[in-house]
Amino acid sequence: MFKTSLKIVVALALAFVAYLFYQAANSAAMPAQVTEIVPAPTAPVLTIAFGSCNRQDKPQDYWQTISSHDPYVWLWLGDNVYSDTEDMEKMAADYARQKEAPQYAAFVQKTPLLYGIWDDHDYGVNDGGKEWPHKDAAKELMLDFLDVPATAAVRKHPGGYQSYLVEQAGLTVKVILLDTRYFRDPTMPPTRKGHRYGQHETGDVLGEEQWSWLEQELRGSTADAHLIASSIQVLPQEHGYEKWDLFPTARRRLLELLAETRPALLLLLSGDRHLAEISRVEENGFPIHEITASGLTHSYTGADEPNPYRISPLSGERNYGLLHYLSGPDGPQLLAEVHRLNDDKLLADLALTPTVPAPDKAALSTLIHDYDQMPNELKPCPQSPNCVSTQTDQAAKKRDPISFQGTAAAAKERLMKVVDNMKRTELQSATDNYLHYTFKTWPIPFVDDVEFLIDEEAKLIHFRSASRVGHSDLGVNSKRMAKIVAAFAGAE
Repeated sequence: MFKTSLKIVVALALAFVAYLFYQAANSAAMPAQVTEIVPAPTAPVLTIAFGSCNRQDKPQDYWQTISSHDPYVWLWLGDNVYSDTEDMEKMAADYARQKEAPQYAAFVQKTPLLYGIWDDHDYGVNDGGKEWPHKDAAKELMLDFLDVPATAAVRKHPGGYQSYLVEQAGLTVKVILLDTRYFRDPTMPPTRKGHRYGQHETGDVLGEEQWSWLEQELRGSTADAHLIASSIQVLPQEHGYEKWDLFPTARRRLLELLAETRPALLLLLSGDRHLAEISRVEENGFPIHEITASGLTHSYTGADEPNPYRISPLSGERNYGLLHYLSGPDGPQLLAEVHRLNDDKLLADLALTPTVPAPDKAALSTLIHDYDQMPNELKPCPQSPNCVSTQTDQAAKKRDPISFQGTAAAAKERLMKVVDNMKRTELQSATDNYLHYTFKTWPIPFVDDVEFLIDEEAKLIHFRSASRVGHSDLGVNSKRMAKIVAAFAGAE
């Protein structure tokens, strides 16, 4: 009787173990019940980043933020260093300090193309013009800093104006860098209260040689898009600082030239002001847009000034610009953005095509940015007890999220090291803010799904750990996550 009972118990135990292995096999074959990640639409994109007003003696840690967008081109818009001096050896040392800054050097190494033009503080004198006696020596130091080849055309003519054709993602963008210093006539005394200068009615900014060159660059250009960089603002007229409007005849000449030549997908870029804004005018039926992005290391935090042409918020925070070009069904499209440097948040944006109406900014952004596809909520826990989550409303399964300091990218890297060091884990999918791992239990290899969602703004990592099959997990998911939380804290 005992032997018969024992055989029955053993048979039942073996049957149960067999059932467990059968269920484990089912868990491996079963589709994961996890958060749905919608793949971002892919499109070849040419990204150009730009900025201005950089003090070489201030922290340069912001370059990693710009680099995270993988720009193909970086454009310096002026005041690339601050070196107001007649001593060219000092200016050379200031450039060297910037060039040797580890964060900037890493950015330059990663970014395929780098171009630029000066403004006043890297010209050598505040608000200086053609009267500056050291302009030729300063020009050579600027070009050396930018690694412009000795055979380049800009090395052979007076002034620092340059043009480049950028070809990428099936598009050609002509980059025109204007020199608003070397040939510029003197400024006039102010005639309005609170203004630094008055208008020089007949004064010029570019000089005839540069005007002739600019006209040649625009007429007959077959580029898909055109960028014209001016260190000082072109469109705004109301503020009391340096701007093209101090030379109204020259400003009128520039706008009329643009309206006459109508370069495809035109955008003006400017710096200098330590603020960010987007402006728009229409000249003879031709729309002209300008983005000002300034500054990189310091800014005009109290910025509050009129500009009837402004079509964006005015920001006095440290910032930089991004231009995303891509081919569309009706021709090239541009999404232009200004980002805040301290957290990379969007401050202003503009969408353009060669024809009107302008494209849908949200739709265009979805084509370009992966972040529009990022999840912000994990899949709910089922009613069965084999799940724990930081986002569930079921009290018994609710757990606290993991807090972190620093960037989301660093937290994600740290978390991955923790999980990768655990046994029987496998990464299934990942985005910038999401991770999905599978864990196999031992000795019976049930497959469980563990998800992590990183909230950079709140500095929290949410998680969900759930079994694919069965009802009770005997506390496995809870114990697993407690171990991960402790390991993450210990990895600080």
